[in-house]
Amino acid sequence: MKNFDVLAGQASLVVRESVPRVRERVTVTPMTMPAPGASHLLSGAGDWTWSQLRDYVIREIELRHGAQPRDPRKERGIFSSFLGRWPEGQAVRIAKAAFEVHDGWWGNAPISVNRFCKASDPYFSRVILAQLER
Repeated sequence: MKNFDVLAGQASLVVRESVPRVRERVTVTPMTMPAPGASHLLSGAGDWTWSQLRDYVIREIELRHGAQPRDPRKERGIFSSFLGRWPEGQAVRIAKAAFEVHDGWWGNAPISVNRFCKASDPYFSRVILAQLER
């Protein structure tokens, strides 16, 4: 049936409905390494292995400054060498002082794993050890 109320040539109105789209953005941050362990709590200062020293340092860094990029091979070399250079519990005493006395800051900068490298000894480890021996 025709509708004669509509004038000839009149444009018809087209209504289009828009359907809302839902966009969701999810960010996933993969863990490159498991969280550090706490086996260092069960050993005396002179008995720590390189991995126990690493676990302590990483844990303290993350507590104070948040997660940091990690490289397992680099960490093994740094902490093995550090224990070799500072025997008889000195390495552990230096690390503990760095976080418990200096609160994870050295020279107005947050302490990182690199602070335990041999190149930092004259400006970091030797200074802390000298302070501890006074």
